[in-house]
Amino acid sequence: MSDERTSVAVSPVEQLKKQLPNITRQVGVISVCSSFLGPFIYSFTVRKLAWRTSLLWARFFRYDIPHAAELSILPPYHISLIVRSAISGFLLLFLWRVSNLAFTVYVAQEPLKRGQPISQDSRDPNGVLINGLCSKKNLVKTFAFWELALISRRFPDRRKVIFKDIDRAGGPAWSQISSACLQRIEGVNVRITAYGQPSAQQQAQSRPQEVQSLPRIGAPLKEGQVLMDPPPPSSRREMVESRVGSFAKSIGNNPPPPSSGYGGNPISPKTQQYLEAARNKLLTREQQQAITPAHVQSQFNVYMTRFLESWFGHPFRQTFARRVQSIVFGQPFSELASTVDAVESLKNLATASIKEDDYGMVAKDIPRIMRTFILAYQSLERFTATLLPVHWTDVQFSEEKRQPEDVLVLLSALRCGLGDLVRTFGGFEAEVGIEKRDMRVAKGIAGI
Repeated sequence: MSDERTSVAVSPVEQLKKQLPNITRQVGVISVCSSFLGPFIYSFTVRKLAWRTSLLWARFFRYDIPHAAELSILPPYHISLIVRSAISGFLLLFLWRVSNLAFTVYVAQEPLKRGQPISQDSRDPNGVLINGLCSKKNLVKTFAFWELALISRRFPDRRKVIFKDIDRAGGPAWSQISSACLQRIEGVNVRITAYGQPSAQQQAQSRPQEVQSLPRIGAPLKEGQVLMDPPPPSSRREMVESRVGSFAKSIGNNPPPPSSGYGGNPISPKTQQYLEAARNKLLTREQQQAITPAHVQSQFNVYMTRFLESWFGHPFRQTFARRVQSIVFGQPFSELASTVDAVESLKNLATASIKEDDYGMVAKDIPRIMRTFILAYQSLERFTATLLPVHWTDVQFSEEKRQPEDVLVLLSALRCGLGDLVRTFGGFEAEVGIEKRDMRVAKGIAGI
C-alpha cells in the first residue's frame, strides 16, 4: 500500500495554478451577488437599527443633534457604491481563499529538503528523527512519522544508517524507532479496550460512601428495667418528650387509611370513579388514547426523527463513523496518518532488513511486529462489527457504513503489511521465532 501523500508529488505552484480559475470564478459570483443584494438587505433589516444606535452614541459627544433627526428617504443605491462594494468584496474574498489554499498546499508538502529528509542536514539525523517520534507535540510527531515512512520507502542509505546505529544512548536506533511505531499502533487496541470500561470518575461515584449519622436530638436509650412503666415526668422538658413520644406511638400503631391522604393512594375510590366518568364524558376514545404516555412518547420519537433527518438536525447526530474515529484514532486530533505511517515504516524496514541489516537487529522483533499487526486488525474489525452500538441519533445509519473510510485505510495498511511480512519471512519461521498460529492467522488476513 502506498500512502496518498507520498505517491503523488505535485509542486505547490502547479496546485495553485490549477485552483486559481475556480477560485476566481466563485469569488466573482459571490462578490457581484452580494454587492447588488446587500443594499436591499441592509435597507430593510439593519439600516434603522444602525441609525438609531449611531444617533444614540453621537449624542454623547454632540448635544446639538436634534431629537427629530430621521433617516433620508433615498436608500443607498448609488451605482458607485455598488461598484466599490463589488471590487472590495472581490479583493477581500480572493485574498482569503488564496491564503487558505496556499497554507493548505504548502503544509501538505512532504517533509523533504532538496529531495532529502529534513533531518539529513543535522549532525545526528537519527537522533533528530527519534526525538520527533517521541515528541509530545502532535504536529512534530506527525511529520516525524511521515519522514520515517519516506525514509523506509525511498532512501536505502538512511535505512542502512538506522540499522547500523547500535551505540546510542537509550538503545539502538532501530529499537527506539520500532518501539515508537509499535506504541502508536498499540494505541488503537488501548483506546478500544478503554471504551467499554468505566472511567475513574465513574468508579469513584460507584463506590459506597460512608453514611454520617445525624446528630442526636433525643434522650439516650434507657438502661436497666426498660419494660417497667416510666416514672411520671418531673420537668417541663420531660413532659414535652413524653407527649411527643405518645403521639408518635399512636400514629405507628394506628396507621391512617389509604383514602385519608396520609399514606397509600391519596385519591379515594369514589373520587377515582368521578374522574373516570368525567374523562369518558369530556374526551372521546381517540383523544384518551392520544394522551396516554406511550402515544405521547411515540409522537415525540417521530418528531425527533424528522428533526434529526433535516438539515438543522445534522449537527446533533452522533454518526457511527464519527464515533468510531473519535474512539479508535483519538480526539480532538486524529492519529490516523501517523498510525498508517507507523505501519508502513515497520513493514518497509522489516522487509528491507533481509539485505540491509548486517547485525540482525530486526529479526528478533519480527514476531512482535506481526503479533501487533494481527491484534490491531482483529480488534478494529471486531469493534466496528459488533462491539460499538449505533447511537439513536444516527437516523441515516445503514449496515454498509459499519466500516468508515478511515477504518478501511488502516485495515488495508495492516493487511498489506502482514502480506509483505508473510512473503518475506514465510520461509524463516523457526529462525526468526514466529509462531505457527501467528503465521496462519496472518496468512488468513492477507489472503495468502
